[in-house]
Amino acid sequence: MDTKTISLLREWAKTYNTESFIKDDPVRFPHRFTEKRDIEISAFLTAWISYGRRAHILQKAEELHRLMGESPYEFIRTGETSFAPLRNRPVRRRDTFYRFYTYHDLHLLCCRLKDIYDTYDCMEDAMAAAGPCEDPILRLQQLFADLNGIPVLHGTSACKRLAMFLRWMVRTDGIVDLGIWRTAVHPRQLIIPLDTHVHQISLRLGLTGQKTATLRTAREITDALAKVFPDDPCLGLTLFVGVRIPIPQPLKAPSNRGCFYRGVAQFGSAHRSGRWGRKFESCHLDHLNTPGHTDSA
Repeated sequence: MDTKTISLLREWAKTYNTESFIKDDPVRFPHRFTEKRDIEISAFLTAWISYGRRAHILQKAEELHRLMGESPYEFIRTGETSFAPLRNRPVRRRDTFYRFYTYHDLHLLCCRLKDIYDTYDCMEDAMAAAGPCEDPILRLQQLFADLNGIPVLHGTSACKRLAMFLRWMVRTDGIVDLGIWRTAVHPRQLIIPLDTHVHQISLRLGLTGQKTATLRTAREITDALAKVFPDDPCLGLTLFVGVRIPIPQPLKAPSNRGCFYRGVAQFGSAHRSGRWGRKFESCHLDHLNTPGHTDSA
């Protein structure tokens, strides 16, 4: 990685890893709670439904939290009494909960969460139960195996939603992420949550040469970011997702990183001064992925 890329990433880190990111992001839901188990459950279920457009995710997550009430942990702990609305769907009503999830899928996931909390005090304890957690993504896949929406073991999925959940739980900067897990997983073990948007920017910056958004690609990007942020490579997610960067229209499809850097430099100057000017059109790096879109598994 060249010095220009390193400088760019560090500048983004200072500018965009801020609390203002929270209000329009799914992470706002676990931020509502202070009790560890409430946070874990809210975060996991919110991450589980984080497919598609951001506005749709926020809408469905709001509905889910209304169902759970003031305490997600109490909702899970009381089991079948709480789960009745998921299990007893009205006759002739479609069972679809969200996208390709059904209410039955949600019911099964809540039952698995109940099993975990019946056995362990918190999900972090469940993660640590089998000894040192060398691969936190794999451990989550094992805990939630055979449930719809959980990528299969040793598959090619980038496991974006599992990686996002872990980032919320583990990173401890006290800004965007909650950082309530202090023993089971270290921030340097995290993998960047990879979707199309993050993948395309990473290709432009030379952080990966992989052409598809797989777990291997996510690990490669994370390794590249670790050269800039050795103890916290997933700081990079806020850099990529927390900002939509306007670039001059001629740079819509740059053929080299030099053009990309010039576009970003021009944007940075205009952004810091508060002067956008007419030379900037409504062209974003998000044209690579629909604004507000958080696809990939």
